[in-house]
Amino acid sequence: MITIAIADDHTLLRKALVNLINDFEDCQVVVEAGNGQELIDQLKGRKELPMVAILDVNMPQMDGYATANHLMQHYPTLSTLSLSMLTDEAHVLKMLHAGVKGYILKECDPEELHNAIIYASKGEYFINDLMTVQIGRGIAALNTPNSKHPLAYGDPIPQLTEREIEFLQWSASDFTYKEIADKMRLSPRTVDSYRDTLFEKLQIKSRVGLAIYAIKNKFVNI
Repeated sequence: MITIAIADDHTLLRKALVNLINDFEDCQVVVEAGNGQELIDQLKGRKELPMVAILDVNMPQMDGYATANHLMQHYPTLSTLSLSMLTDEAHVLKMLHAGVKGYILKECDPEELHNAIIYASKGEYFINDLMTVQIGRGIAALNTPNSKHPLAYGDPIPQLTEREIEFLQWSASDFTYKEIADKMRLSPRTVDSYRDTLFEKLQIKSRVGLAIYAIKNKFVNI
């Protein structure tokens, strides 16, 4: 049984979500909170932690980003998922950097939510259309233990230059490409060139894909 904690300040939606998840044969909600601080307070008194925490992004007192960061630092065995109405890349990147294993919309199908919970319970990333991690042949490899790159078996490991690695690290942040160019003291066109080269080398087609690659392969510390 996959045990789950939920933090969402919208009471009606949270109650509906609890009922939905409890209808899954292999899932049970064991902690329910109205914000991140309430969730953390409840976890302190528990003898056994839940396996997955589902976090709203925008919450009073302690939002999803701060909550995910805290859980990653103090409860590293607890996997987190972000459930939100926000679809912009900046929020996805920020939550990934905070340690979440997936970012799903509140309007998603129950099956997608169920799959996300299963992946997170195993410590794996849940790859969906929202995250646009179109890694082609390498989607499965991204979740393979000790895998170093999202390429098909037998492909050569890509060699990255120091500047490509630096750009990869900045890609996992929520800075815009223009801001990354300023940080690296490069022109926006040069930064675009680094991005396109990494897309080709790593067989990744989105910035979120680059962020997950950087985080999983420990080019950035979260």
